[in-house]
Amino acid sequence: MESKSIEQLENDYWKDEIEFPSNLVINCHKYRKIPIKDLTIEQLRLLISQKVGIDYLTKIAIEKLEQNILAEGDLYEGDLLEAVLGLPTEFWTDKQTEFRTLRSLVERNSEQIKIELGEKKFDRINEKIKASAQQWL
Repeated sequence: MESKSIEQLENDYWKDEIEFPSNLVINCHKYRKIPIKDLTIEQLRLLISQKVGIDYLTKIAIEKLEQNILAEGDLYEGDLLEAVLGLPTEFWTDKQTEFRTLRSLVERNSEQIKIELGEKKFDRINEKIKASAQQWL
């Protein structure tokens, strides 16, 4: 599965002609063609933040976060974590195992997050996790 692209996995091939050719749209088009195992942190962050291919990319993103909870693309330290936490709470309904792993990762790495990103950022991360977890309580 990881040797396939989002296009192949979703069996959804976007037209090459881009109606609104912004850098964001051009990059999303381009990244959907890359085998998901070859996506960089930045490519994962961008696609996830745009809700593109998230059914396939979330597991890979969490694996990257297990290696480095503050993995960063081109924006800032921890931007991949922020992108994953930015997914709608409804998304996690069918991905409870992944959500539990993500929550556990944040708990295990709480000191590092607080030191590197600050208490306020850590509190916002925890609020997002609690909000997503509320749907199962």
